[in-house]
Amino acid sequence: MLIGELSRRTGVSERLLRYYERTGLIDAERRANGYREYDDRTVEAVRRVRALLAAGLPT
Repeated sequence: MLIGELSRRTGVSERLLRYYERTGLIDAERRANGYREYDDRTVEAVRRVRALLAAGLPT
């Protein structure tokens, strides 16, 4: 799925998802055209990251 769909499925902005990727919290494959490609496991990873951040853990 592309970043827009991941954003819709998780409720996290595309900008924040890019930040998570830069900091190594999630990862993405790159298509030949440079687009990020996420798999279904990333949805759960983003939800875990959000839960940990809500519990007070820093990035």
